[in-house]
Amino acid sequence: MKLTQDQIRKYEDEGMLFLPNYFSEAEVSVLREELSLLPENSSGRMMEKDNQTIRALHGVHIHSKIFQSLIQHPLLLEPAQQILGDSVYLYQFKINMKAAFTGDIWPWHQDYAFWYEEDGMPEPRIVNVGIFLDEVNQFNGPLYLISGSHKEGLIRFEMHKSAVESEDVSWEANVSANLKYCLDNATITRLVKRGGIIAPVGCAGSVLFFHGSIAHSSVPNISPYPRRLLLITYNSIENIPRPSGKPRPEFLVCRDYTPLQPVEDDVLLQQV
Repeated sequence: MKLTQDQIRKYEDEGMLFLPNYFSEAEVSVLREELSLLPENSSGRMMEKDNQTIRALHGVHIHSKIFQSLIQHPLLLEPAQQILGDSVYLYQFKINMKAAFTGDIWPWHQDYAFWYEEDGMPEPRIVNVGIFLDEVNQFNGPLYLISGSHKEGLIRFEMHKSAVESEDVSWEANVSANLKYCLDNATITRLVKRGGIIAPVGCAGSVLFFHGSIAHSSVPNISPYPRRLLLITYNSIENIPRPSGKPRPEFLVCRDYTPLQPVEDDVLLQQV
């Protein structure tokens, strides 16, 4: 799968590219079934504030041949290589769950702020790929993204009050609803006046490519519709992080820098 030059220009201009109906319902069903078979107590599981609802699952590809194959699917890998203009390796794999009624907020932030501050990533030569495992609609907490905000580079952020007051340096402190590095209201107002807010919605199987520096967030899900988003993050092999302290866990930040190669494009349907 190769992106057109118009699609690449759109990504470079807006910091995102939305491709509805990218995977078939049969392929998405394979992914949902695999998700249901994952071990309940994986080391990368993050809970919501209620300590009952799963907020996110990190690094679950380690336990799944299907998810490992998905990482190398040409519909995802080849566009990532085009966008970054380089060979890539897997940087992160996670599933943000956004449960019905209880899925909590993700405040305004840039992913690259965490990767720069926590992991020592030299540059934002990285791309996120989000796969809709459920229909995403206006009610169940779609991603909000500010078009063009990636062009600002690393924006000055605010440390969340809980991060300032706490000595907690665990990985959980960076993926809770109280995100450590957030963008303030004045910054968001300025960025939205220029680029506006886009909230891609669509059926399960739709895919969103978005820049590591784009400002984004999501509201709580108070609807009866779950919104599970599978996220694969590819990094250029020329952009390997250099952490200044103890590296974060490998289920959160992969340290296998082997360049990825595409597999057969019907790899998911082979599992049916």
